[in-house]
Amino acid sequence: MNRLFTYGILFSLTLVNSVLWSQTQIEILNADEISFNKNINPDRQVLSGAVKAKHNDRFLTCDSAYYYTKENKIEAFNNIHIWEEDSLNLRGDYLVYLGNEQIAEIENDVQLEHKQMQLITEQLEYNFELQQAKYDFGASITDEEKSLSSEKGIYFAEDEKFDFQNNVEIEHSEGTLKSEQLTYWLNTEFAKFSSKGQIENSDFRIDANKGWLDQKNGKAFLYGEVKITDIKNAYTLHADTSKLSDELQESVSFGNTLLKLPLNEDSLYLTADTLIQTKISEHHLIKAFPAVSFKNSDMLGACDSMSFNTEEERIFMDYKPVIWFDEFQLTAKKLEIQLRDNDVRFAIFKENAFIASEVDSKAFNQISGVFMKAHFTDNDLSSIDVNGNGESIYFMQNEKNKTTEGVNKIICSDMKIFVKEKGIQSINFYKKPDAVLQPIDQAKPQDLVLKGFKWVNRTNTENEIQTKIEEHHSF
Repeated sequence: MNRLFTYGILFSLTLVNSVLWSQTQIEILNADEISFNKNINPDRQVLSGAVKAKHNDRFLTCDSAYYYTKENKIEAFNNIHIWEEDSLNLRGDYLVYLGNEQIAEIENDVQLEHKQMQLITEQLEYNFELQQAKYDFGASITDEEKSLSSEKGIYFAEDEKFDFQNNVEIEHSEGTLKSEQLTYWLNTEFAKFSSKGQIENSDFRIDANKGWLDQKNGKAFLYGEVKITDIKNAYTLHADTSKLSDELQESVSFGNTLLKLPLNEDSLYLTADTLIQTKISEHHLIKAFPAVSFKNSDMLGACDSMSFNTEEERIFMDYKPVIWFDEFQLTAKKLEIQLRDNDVRFAIFKENAFIASEVDSKAFNQISGVFMKAHFTDNDLSSIDVNGNGESIYFMQNEKNKTTEGVNKIICSDMKIFVKEKGIQSINFYKKPDAVLQPIDQAKPQDLVLKGFKWVNRTNTENEIQTKIEEHHSF
């Protein structure tokens, strides 16, 4: 015999056997009364009282039923119970069971139980061959410590997985997850959403367009207009992408980031390529790098690396830090800002500390030293202490026409600068200052700048962070 022909026969027999198996006849195991009326329907048997039927490896009980032998179909009424082994139970008050298709269409007070999961709805279709349950009119689901709900959904029993749509909500002991479209695996507590997800508990609320959440291990990956809000401390973090871990207590965010922190009656805005936020007890440790910039109504700053400890209320800036307070530019190798009750108290400038302010496009007042400490009153710069190798260049102007007439260079180890109405009011010099005053037309170029002077254009920094504030204001 031709081998190909033989394989064809074997395949055909296999297919026929598969069809015959899927179309096995429903067996009626019990009924208190069985009747039929040829005039009404010659193919319909009327079963009543303790009805019990079997199909393949599943059983059905109900109060009464119509049994259609040719169609291999049962229409059942009241106290319906279908079960398959010990893992699946289906209950309701009205049922159409299609034996050839192995589909149960059940309505009214529907309950589906599979392992630890219980689903309650008003209408459900269960495909026993595919092991899938589908509902379109809302359902509530419970599973151990979880409760779930949505308007539409499909349950895949073999994988213990749900595909949810419309007003999806999952309540877990660790918090609540909401979305418009979401896939959820019960056994692993893993959720994947693709339409405006929201994660919320007593500590924070997280919004994102897409992402996944591993509830069992406290991890998440979110992207698309991510917004993390610390409910207790009123911090808000925006980003394109965020990765959360450690029971969602740590986040790594990148792409168009913006962190908003309350600062008394003001707000401090912070942006960087990457923002890391770690919650420690009721406080946070925030790290930002690189390309850091920040601002509030009184202050603008930039650096390459920054950290903020909310418990100590201390900001650390590293690698080319610069801060602008009104007309003053402050720089150093390292910079530290101390807050108190969300007010700026003082700033410490370590190594190569430098203060500069613009007189005109060619002249800049300058003060340098090893160490500086700037003091603030009501968030306004009030005085600055300079310690170690202090030097200053100060330009003298005509009070009437504001023309520059002279330059005063003073070398003094320590000095104190007093600021009033956003300008230098006076400077006290200590330990034998050495001063040289020259007319401006007699000063050489090297007499006009101190070593290490660099004027940084603040416009780019200000425009960049303001653009992000405006972008994120809408969500």
